[in-house]
Amino acid sequence: MNLGLRAQERLRLGFIYVMCAVVLIWALAPIYWVAVSSISTRRELYAQPYKIWFPSEPTFESYHTIFTQGAKFRDGSFSPTAGLMSSGLRNSVIISVASAAVVTLLATGAGYAFARMEFRGKNAVFLLIMLMLPLPIWVSLIALFFIMSRLELVDTLLGLVLIFVTLLLPLAVWMMTTFVRDIPGEIQDAARVDGADRWRILYSIVLPLARPGMVAVFLVAMLTTWNNFLIPLIFSRTDDSQPLTIVLTLFIGQYEVAWEDMSAAAVVTMLPPFLMALFFQRYLVRGLTMGAVK
Repeated sequence: MNLGLRAQERLRLGFIYVMCAVVLIWALAPIYWVAVSSISTRRELYAQPYKIWFPSEPTFESYHTIFTQGAKFRDGSFSPTAGLMSSGLRNSVIISVASAAVVTLLATGAGYAFARMEFRGKNAVFLLIMLMLPLPIWVSLIALFFIMSRLELVDTLLGLVLIFVTLLLPLAVWMMTTFVRDIPGEIQDAARVDGADRWRILYSIVLPLARPGMVAVFLVAMLTTWNNFLIPLIFSRTDDSQPLTIVLTLFIGQYEVAWEDMSAAAVVTMLPPFLMALFFQRYLVRGLTMGAVK
């Protein structure tokens, strides 16, 4: 009987490991292909049969090319991307960091208000915010475009930041409300008995205890903004506001794609969010599970 149970357990674990390996390969294979292509020569990329494992002559020339000359095509011409990688990287950092910071600040205050304060219409306002969560982005694009046009904020970094804050705030408010509700109310009651006012409680108790949630909200907002393509495609027209996700499309020529240069640009685009998720994964996991685990 014990042998049969052990065999079933081993079979179950084996099946789980196999499925995890399949999912891991499925997720990492495109990233590996892009990384290998970025250090391959054009001759190797177009060679038959294609060697996918590792290039025989690895080179980092594509990384130098995309920052100095742009994408190089087979006819010797270059795409109009010289200097755009630097400006795109700068714009992506400004837009994502500013949007995440504003969203985190506003969501923290709103989350504390919804979780710990009583005011007229609180439930109605919170319900209205929650009703905005399932709405797809494209539903409000036309209205946002008209508003930004009237405010003369199209093709500006400020306009993109305001749009991302508007779209990300409902999710961030819901997350921070859940995080603040998970903080024991007895701690705040004890501080109130000791004479602490509401602002003192927020600054000295709520914010330190909600730090994992704030980091999680910041990371989610920043990664979402960094990887977004649709919003910059519509609201940014020149290199003054175009982030890296738009600059990547410029590596596609009229008759061909500079795959090695586009792959190098893709690696540069993926690296910052990958490093952030890698170094702050402890806060991200803890923050996302803070309100779900009692």
